[in-house]
Amino acid sequence: MKHTALLALSAGAFVLALVAAPVASTAQPAPAPTMVPIAKPDFSSMMFLTGTWTCSQMLRGKTRPDTNTTTIGMNGMWMVSQDAAPPFDQYRTVTVNSTNYTGYDSTIKQWVAIGVDDGGGYGIQSSPGWQGNVITWTGKGLDGSTFVDVVTKNSDTKTTDQNTVTDPQGKVTKSTITCMKAS
Repeated sequence: MKHTALLALSAGAFVLALVAAPVASTAQPAPAPTMVPIAKPDFSSMMFLTGTWTCSQMLRGKTRPDTNTTTIGMNGMWMVSQDAAPPFDQYRTVTVNSTNYTGYDSTIKQWVAIGVDDGGGYGIQSSPGWQGNVITWTGKGLDGSTFVDVVTKNSDTKTTDQNTVTDPQGKVTKSTITCMKAS
């Protein structure tokens, strides 16, 4: 009986050793994933926009100033513009800050601009690109509003933006924004 118990105990220990022992495998480990290279946008036609600009437009009978600083960011994938429009009349009593990201969507062959501000405003526009010294941006808001921005490069240090917004009721608001490069 001792031999049977010892034999059973030895067999159990052997089975346990087999289960606990690492199994040798001839399979190769899975290769590490390879990053798929994504082509960065060619910003060469827009590089003159980098730097700091002072802009103005007429709004409610007064000149509305703002400062815009543009850099290339996010690993070269986006042109990032930070804009600050300080208070300028009794209706605007706080600075409005906004950020605009401009990039290129190669699947639709369009430039895209995505903007947000600290007042809850947002928008997305697209453009086929520069036609001479003019680039036209168009967009449609989720509320049904439409907008068209026609930006003219007057020189490497001056732009003029003809902006037209049509609200869902059909009311059209036009403005002209002139910007001069400060640095």
